[in-house]
Amino acid sequence: MASTFEKLKTGALMGSSVGLCAGLVFGTLHLLRYGSGRQGIIRTLSTSMISSAATFGFFMAIGTVIRTETLRKSEN
Repeated sequence: MASTFEKLKTGALMGSSVGLCAGLVFGTLHLLRYGSGRQGIIRTLSTSMISSAATFGFFMAIGTVIRTETLRKSEN
């Protein structure tokens, strides 16, 4: 059985992957609607992707650890 730290890493990686995809979609929609402004296309899109990846990864990692601890308590 995987350790809690392994589950944390897996949750963070999965959440970051989902966040990158969501940031790409929403960042592209933002660029199409409002343009890039002074920052430029690449910087605007990368900011959206990185912030979404960090947020999704953080919450997915925490949720995975909570779920792991709950499952371990119910097994005992």
